[in-house]
Amino acid sequence: MPGTPEFTAAQVSRAYDCGLRVDRSRIIGRLPADQRGRFVAANASYAVKSYNAPRRCDASERERLQQELRLGARR
Repeated sequence: MPGTPEFTAAQVSRAYDCGLRVDRSRIIGRLPADQRGRFVAANASYAVKSYNAPRRCDASERERLQQELRLGARR
């Protein structure tokens, strides 16, 4: 669900899969303190799963991920 730390972690994982640069520390720093642990745990679980994820992204998916991560980092 958008707005949750788990959703943000999934977006970060997919961005890595697409070859995008992601500033995890900035994203974590913008999360409320009580949600940081959930993000880190979800991100770790997605990192393991990403080995099986498709590595190719089309331009529209890359742009969408970049935009969502920029918006998420500002919250």
